Amino acid sequence: MFKNIWKHKDPGSLREILQKTAPVILGAVLIFLSGIASSPDRKGLIVGGALAVLFVLVYVAVRILWKRKLYRGGTLTETLTPVMGKIMFNAVLKMPSPIFICDDAEHVIWYNTATEGLSFPTGKLYGATLSALFGVSLEEIRENKHQDTELVLQNGNRYFTPKYHHIKTDETDFYLIVTTETTEIQQLKHKIADGELAVAYIYIDNLAEMMQYDSENYRAAASRIDDILRRWADECGGILKEYERDKYLFVMENRTLNTCIARKFDILDKVRAVRVGDAELPMTISLGVANIHGSFEDKERAAYNALDMALQRGGDQAIVKSDASLDFYGGVTKTVQKRTNVRSRVISGELISAMKKASNVLIMGHKFADFDSFGACVGLARMAMFCGARVNMIVQMGDRNLSGCRELLASDSDFLGVLIDEARGLDLLETGTLVVVADVNNVMQMESKDIVLRTDNLAIIDHHRQMAEFERNPSIEYIEPSASSACELVTEMLEQVLPRDELSSQEASLLLAGINLDTQQFTKNVGTRTFSAAMFLRDCGANTEVIQNLNRTNLEDYLREARFRQNVILYRQNTAITCWAVDDTETGPADRVIAAKAANNLLAVEGVDASFALVRIGDTIHISARSHGKINVQLILEQLKGGGHFDAAGAQITGTTMEEAIEMLKNAIDAIVG
Repeated sequence: MFKNIWKHKDPGSLREILQKTAPVILGAVLIFLSGIASSPDRKGLIVGGALAVLFVLVYVAVRILWKRKLYRGGTLTETLTPVMGKIMFNAVLKMPSPIFICDDAEHVIWYNTATEGLSFPTGKLYGATLSALFGVSLEEIRENKHQDTELVLQNGNRYFTPKYHHIKTDETDFYLIVTTETTEIQQLKHKIADGELAVAYIYIDNLAEMMQYDSENYRAAASRIDDILRRWADECGGILKEYERDKYLFVMENRTLNTCIARKFDILDKVRAVRVGDAELPMTISLGVANIHGSFEDKERAAYNALDMALQRGGDQAIVKSDASLDFYGGVTKTVQKRTNVRSRVISGELISAMKKASNVLIMGHKFADFDSFGACVGLARMAMFCGARVNMIVQMGDRNLSGCRELLASDSDFLGVLIDEARGLDLLETGTLVVVADVNNVMQMESKDIVLRTDNLAIIDHHRQMAEFERNPSIEYIEPSASSACELVTEMLEQVLPRDELSSQEASLLLAGINLDTQQFTKNVGTRTFSAAMFLRDCGANTEVIQNLNRTNLEDYLREARFRQNVILYRQNTAITCWAVDDTETGPADRVIAAKAANNLLAVEGVDASFALVRIGDTIHISARSHGKINVQLILEQLKGGGHFDAAGAQITGTTMEEAIEMLKNAIDAIVG
């Protein structure tokens, strides 16, 4: 073979021969060098040379024998191709793991015999898409995005994970999907996950109030609820311990928790069925459940925080805190007012101290502010002035719904220059600034989200149910869903700290206007504390005639409100849905208030227990909901990322048509009422 190199005259043939002999030469050199490396003396040279010669001889012999056997009537490649193709085809066809080949459109065009024992959601395999079979696209398989879920193809109790291979031909491209069964691994993971412990705190909501008003039946009621909880714990196979009166710690496995979630925590209904006293007062409990990964200390802390949120939202509900979400169950009864002056005094003291330490104070409410939001901010601003702090209120200066409030406040010299817009508020934000937010606890709905996210010192005063955990805990948090309004909470705080006659008549009128609005002229969600706050404001000079003038509407708004009456739908016989009836008429922020009034007016219709008014402002559809108290509209609008109170709530939907929004609202009503 080497002799032929010198006889060839054609450079191309010479190059071809060199290419063919290069592997054997390179192999011989490497073997020779390895012999020298094993022993650098003369002995190593002899061993390396001998091995190199032996390698060349074996290589030449094998090549000659191989050519004599196969190189007959064609090239070696032409001979091997059909043989190897048949071998590979049979190997792939008979592999025990399911294998698929799909085209550029991700449709299955071939599969092996291992798939015959499996059943698929599509019924047939040929022509089915990868997304229908695996739940992921070819791109996701290519980028290994499916590994986040680990479950790709499921057939009964069998699990498979796919791998991607690209096959390129002259005419088109094909994609080979090779799967590996991971059933045992998945079953082991599920077993470990089901056996992991979840921690729950349980609190009996209204036994304390019952002991105060009906002490004779207190023991019997507590015993009945304790018996219900212990029987429920035995059914769940968990451990229930009463660590304090009316307070329990419950430990269970995740598989038990999943059963409770599937039943929507029916233990809430079992306890609610307990009626006590002549008034047949229903008893309720609240649960905070931690279903997170981590230590028992982490789970205990998460369960306690979940219980605290359940109580803040009014009780009679279960909140499950997982690694990825916060889920709510129950909450079908109205909140009972059970605040005390003690907490109001403590919060007002903390807020006064924080205002005194702050370099300046910025106060804001929610977007599209109403009388309650504006009035609460005015009361908080007066508290900051009493502390001697530099204070400003961030408001929408062009909002004509608050024009009467701004005109009324303009006569108070203390508020000159206090009202500013968001841009000016950002300029005033400093390291030591205290930001106080009233009448809202959702960051996305606050007047200036940027200011709230940039501050390290935040206080929240609100009466709406909290929908989610805060990304960063506020320095001061006073959320009381049992209060009728934010103005009621602020008035109680002012009563604790302000000297008599410190609150002006204009400020008192605005605070009372907020209470009047949220209670619908003292007809909804009113308790003894609401009237107590109103009495304090009247003593401070609140003028009911001024409040009546603030509630007056102009003729244009009156006519625009009438357009909601042209498109009313009665859904499920007791729920009214109305929307803006004129598509080509321009709407603005003021129409959001008109929609709220329309929802209120619909409750006057006989047989209507809940009403919903929808209006499009820009690319957002605003929903205002009201209820007589039989239907929890807050739970309904939470399905649409909204919130509020049991009998008054709101939501915003972006990127949908009015018809789609109404359909989404109907589905949310069905999910709660149905």
